Amino acid sequence: MQNLSKKNAIITGGSRGIGFATAKALADEGVNVAVTGRDHDTLIEAIGELKKTGVTVIGASGDVSNPDDVEKIISEISETFDHIDILINNAGIMKHGSFLESEFKDFEHMMQVNVFGMYHMLKAVLPKMVEQDSGDVVNVASVSGLRSGKNGGLYSATKFAVIGMTEGLLQEMRPHNIRMSYITPSAVLTDLVGESKLKEETMTHPEDIADIIVNNLKIHPRTFVKNAEMWATNPEPL
Repeated sequence: MQNLSKKNAIITGGSRGIGFATAKALADEGVNVAVTGRDHDTLIEAIGELKKTGVTVIGASGDVSNPDDVEKIISEISETFDHIDILINNAGIMKHGSFLESEFKDFEHMMQVNVFGMYHMLKAVLPKMVEQDSGDVVNVASVSGLRSGKNGGLYSATKFAVIGMTEGLLQEMRPHNIRMSYITPSAVLTDLVGESKLKEETMTHPEDIADIIVNNLKIHPRTFVKNAEMWATNPEPL
């Protein structure tokens, strides 16, 4: 297992949920972290918590679906980090509902954030990783990207796209010693899921996902886990 201490990481959507839990888990390993988020107050709160770990912490406010915001985010981070070792593409939104009752603007918004936002971040960071001939990228997809269900087709379409993009890029980046992987969590106890019919203590928690991400990153650089599919062991109804 490799030591992650002193590496630099960017975590999009890093002010809450899986993103914040992953940023905290990386910081606990000695990784310097840059977190992005759209809500300024939540971002400031997250930065305060992360700084308690003693690593260098950067907060960059912006919307990853906006290429101008991404350019600004990377520029701000580059003022402190002279290189990026880890990129966690976590920012995402979810909306379920009947296809026939859906509105194009909602589907378009999900595509803009879940797919194009990831595209913009990858376009900004991957050239730097290619130049340094090393790096790790983890794209947060979903079990919904492996199989769809009633009222979830449009959200699933965005996560299928994430997986397809990652599978292709994975092959392109291997010659540059860049490990690209994606994770496919099932229902996780976050604001994104909304109200659940399951007991909270029996659901998968953000910290559980963060542990898997960090442990996979610690594997020797010659090998990586392409995809990790996570499920709650024994979810119980309320």
